[in-house]
Amino acid sequence: MKEQDPEGRPRAPGSGAIRPWASLAYRDYRLMWGSSFGSATAMQMRQVVNLWLIFQLTGSPVQLGLTGLFQAIPVLFLGVFAGALADVFDRRKLLFLVQASGLLTAVGLAVLSYTDTLQVWHIFAFTSLSSASMIVGGPARVSLTSRLVPRTHLMNAITLNTALSEGAFFFGPIFAGFLLEWVSPGTTFLVNAFLFVPGMIALVAMRTSGAPESPRQGVSLRVVLEGAQFVWRERVLLPMFLMDFGVVIVGFYRPLLPILAADVFHVGPGALGVLFAAPAVGSVLGSSTLLLLGEVQRKGVLFLVSVLMYAASLALLGVSSWYWMALLAAGALGYTDSLSVVVRTTLTQTLAPDRLRGRAASYSNSFAILGNALGSMEAGFVAGAIGAGGTLLLGGAVAAGVVVAGGLKWRDVWRYRSEGSP
Repeated sequence: MKEQDPEGRPRAPGSGAIRPWASLAYRDYRLMWGSSFGSATAMQMRQVVNLWLIFQLTGSPVQLGLTGLFQAIPVLFLGVFAGALADVFDRRKLLFLVQASGLLTAVGLAVLSYTDTLQVWHIFAFTSLSSASMIVGGPARVSLTSRLVPRTHLMNAITLNTALSEGAFFFGPIFAGFLLEWVSPGTTFLVNAFLFVPGMIALVAMRTSGAPESPRQGVSLRVVLEGAQFVWRERVLLPMFLMDFGVVIVGFYRPLLPILAADVFHVGPGALGVLFAAPAVGSVLGSSTLLLLGEVQRKGVLFLVSVLMYAASLALLGVSSWYWMALLAAGALGYTDSLSVVVRTTLTQTLAPDRLRGRAASYSNSFAILGNALGSMEAGFVAGAIGAGGTLLLGGAVAAGVVVAGGLKWRDVWRYRSEGSP
């Protein structure tokens, strides 16, 4: 077993440049990395099937947008407490429960589909359950990851996590789209359920403890507020969270893809699955770029540039008249998004001590999930008024304004260097 540093991480084997796959040298990180793939693929499959079913049942952009409301509801109740759970309870056990919840949710949808009783409100209810699982699992996963590799490998590990997740973003939608072409939605949901099993086995096989290092404490308002105070004091994290939140609210595009596929490109569920998967291709390329670059010192500059490029890619998707053009724009959205996610996640885990990592991650996660949920609602309602293309163009313009204004107001972000806080 490799030696550990004072914070319980494995020690790096030596000095020198960090290779792109360096974190995979650590056994438990490999298990953690692999355990995420099945569940992430299943979640992306289910999202595509749910949106496709809602549009087939209703034909309404507003109904597609309402999925965001039911994603947001659990954030309001669980968002800030999820990090406290990760700092108080065993993180491995929390992740196992999250995987089990995903399996049961998929089985429930399969049963409703097989019995021809599935309705839109069922999809909304299970969407809330899935959102709750993501909220609880996110801080536990990222805070456990920081314990599995040396500090010098943290950005590498988080980048590999992002690459794997985006691989799931690629395979999940394509798999879902073609399954819907070949088999019934019920069978698709059943396949979805089995994808959670390997991850549950991998979590059981891990040796690293998931128990918190700090003395045992309960989940209380004081514990939650301690994490809020940490985020509030950080002059880099909070501005990043707020800028990303603003951009996502006006720039969440995924609920609009079924509309573009049906009304603009006139393609079926298989091609829709490929369109959903295109951002994942870009994200893998973005993660590969970071893996090749190694340690990036000017992380704040990288964040601002990537989010500004995201806004431009959003506008490009809005003016796309051809399917291939939309695929390129969606790929660019995934590329730029992966860069900003890695930077934000790395800084959250770097700047937070171990006893606060779960809570810091929960605030990052809550901003992201709530932004996606509100963005889904905004996209659906605005598309109902001005169309999907107009919604994307407007979102790109507003997102660019948010980034420029944020960069001018919070100059500590673009001044940040990895050597320390500004």
